[in-house]
Amino acid sequence: MKIKMLVQSQYKSELLREGKVYDVKEETAKRWIESKLAVDASTETSSKTIK
Repeated sequence: MKIKMLVQSQYKSELLREGKVYDVKEETAKRWIESKLAVDASTETSSKTIK
């Protein structure tokens, strides 16, 4: 699931920048969206996959 970060954070030793789009597991994405750390960005075109 694609998400757009609302804050800068670190996940699995990788820096996630505010405003950037990342592709993460759906379970993780939903948790971050509920916590207001990110928003759904499924319409964004460029993203970085986080394993």
